[in-house]
Amino acid sequence: MATRRENSPTPLFIRYVWQLVLRAALFVTGIVLFIVQPEQLDITGHVGIEGGISIANILFVLMLLDLISKFRPRANISMGSKKQYPQFHAPTEALFGGSTRSMRERVRELASQGQQTLGARVSNTRRAMQETTEGIAEAGKQFAVDIDVLRMLPWSEDDLTANEALRHSIRQDRLREIIPVLIFWIVWNVAIGLLLDRFGWLNERTVLLWTMFYFVFDLSSVVLWCPIQLVLMRNRCCTTCQIFNWDGIMATTPLFVVGGWYGWTLLSVALLVLVRWELAFIRHPERFDERTNASLMCKNCKDKLCYIRKPFTPRKLSHSRS
Repeated sequence: MATRRENSPTPLFIRYVWQLVLRAALFVTGIVLFIVQPEQLDITGHVGIEGGISIANILFVLMLLDLISKFRPRANISMGSKKQYPQFHAPTEALFGGSTRSMRERVRELASQGQQTLGARVSNTRRAMQETTEGIAEAGKQFAVDIDVLRMLPWSEDDLTANEALRHSIRQDRLREIIPVLIFWIVWNVAIGLLLDRFGWLNERTVLLWTMFYFVFDLSSVVLWCPIQLVLMRNRCCTTCQIFNWDGIMATTPLFVVGGWYGWTLLSVALLVLVRWELAFIRHPERFDERTNASLMCKNCKDKLCYIRKPFTPRKLSHSRS
């Protein structure tokens, strides 16, 4: 029974599968309407309250809800998205100076401080026991290895300092992943836009269908297969993906052509998600790398989104973790 449970898909994976089915159904409906009733894909005439239950309205609501979920740390979404938040940062040995030795020295320092505090402040047995308990808890914090314990502990920023060499390595690894994606995405979408314009197909109907395709592609990359990961990024899985929260701006890219309140609303929210994501990395790069965030390690993963598409061995895992 235990083996069967371990090999079963997680609730989050099942949730993503159902979301993928919903998005795929919406996309198929869009294709059918594009063929038989193309006017149903006119955004201008079928959005808002007056548009009723139109495919454009359904897409707007689904995309907006998906984008808003990225602002909620407690949302039922992947660690790949939530790693930007402090409560999901489980510090590793590297954040205590980069070695077991420095970690032991930190514990000795805490013990020494505890002795001084006890010698100066303890006035009775109860107080002594309280101080001792606090000292043990503080020292034990350094050696905590269970991921759930690490997440709950009140880590101080002073405890979590990575050396500049490690920070530089994290930044360089990330740049190697995201720059090819950024260049590809710009060139790819400009090329499609020019091609559609060349044949006179660049209009609201095509753009809405184009956006729906990207909306499906987003989750199919998580659940089934991600060509961007395989060809451009070469990272291990969604949990370690450096562009996980780029999905909003990528899915809404075609809406630049449409504009209006429909397009600009979704694009604006997607841009906020992107800016918040990038600012989180700039301020706390340690949260985005498994060398400094144990939440991203395979052994601590609870999402198991690799149920179908297995983890890929990234280049950076071969680098030194010191």
